[in-house]
Amino acid sequence: MQHHENRLWKLLALKLSGDATLDELSELFNYLEQYPDEKRIAESIEVYWNQQNNQANINDEMEEERFHLIVNAESEEEVKKENNDIVPITSYVHKAKFRWMYAAASVVLILGLFFFFERYHSDHSELSSQKGIQQVFVKPGSKSKIILPDGTIVRLNGSSKLSYNSDFNKSVREVNLDGEAYFDVTKDANHPFIVHTSNIDIKVLGTLFNVKSYEQDPTIEATLLRGSIEVYTKDDPSAPKVILKPNEKLVFKKNQDDNTPEERRANTDLTKGIVLPDGNISISNLPHNKPDSTKEEISWLYNKLVIDGDDFTKMAKKMERWYGVKIEILSPGLEQYHFKGIFKNETIGQALDALQLTVKFRYKIKDDVIEITE
Repeated sequence: MQHHENRLWKLLALKLSGDATLDELSELFNYLEQYPDEKRIAESIEVYWNQQNNQANINDEMEEERFHLIVNAESEEEVKKENNDIVPITSYVHKAKFRWMYAAASVVLILGLFFFFERYHSDHSELSSQKGIQQVFVKPGSKSKIILPDGTIVRLNGSSKLSYNSDFNKSVREVNLDGEAYFDVTKDANHPFIVHTSNIDIKVLGTLFNVKSYEQDPTIEATLLRGSIEVYTKDDPSAPKVILKPNEKLVFKKNQDDNTPEERRANTDLTKGIVLPDGNISISNLPHNKPDSTKEEISWLYNKLVIDGDDFTKMAKKMERWYGVKIEILSPGLEQYHFKGIFKNETIGQALDALQLTVKFRYKIKDDVIEITE
């Protein structure tokens, strides 16, 4: 950073709180024009500030920390008011100070997200820019968190890549995803947010949802937690859009020819009043009797690997991404078995040892390759 003694962020906080003088606003403007990189960060902070103050949305550990900072600050002011005779003009000063403290806390915490990402992605993900396209790639066995130019927060799971054009947010906010990501989208009715995957496009205005779209997987999954999303099939523009409601999960099967006759008949039926295009989309509800941290679709956000009835191949693919290893199943007979389990802090060896309690198999670890046999 180019600024000295945090002067830039103090000026930005004063602007956000509405307490900046004309001279301070001029100083801030001139500084940001001189340093474009810091201007980009300042603009993102301002967008995020506006979003959070237009709707109460404490859904993140950083936001919760900011919430407690502000509540504590407000409580201190109330104590002072109770213990002192305060005339109206002093009361106004206290309110102005509160606005300043709120803005300052916001700037510091949002900056923390930026600094965390800059420090974190150097070890766990790669950031690149080519021909006007920004790309973030997260290594296997890692996770990362970024803030897009509009203030949208994206959490990326292992082996995931997210890219977007440098003119993002000028008309339509578009990103391309290969992998798994959780989106907390900044609401902006004038600039729709679209997630492009290999086979489907997902359009939103402002919402919380998870998308799992790995190139190697036979399916694409979209899970909605809050708000509304519209799903479009790429290879059939005439197909009707599918609208998801909160706590619904959409599964798109890339190759319908792999469906069994029963699956094909079921997928041509009405599901919640929606005709599923080409029979390759199904919709289900998330279980209501499970906490979010144990729901397979979003458990990775809580640093939990959930195995819920997966066969050996599907489980192996999950573990490869989770631990950053390569798993080779050398005995075809193992494919008949299914597993259940939840892992958080276990090593790959400890996880496999636990799974051996239900199914007899052997494994051998050599560097980052694991061979599994009967």
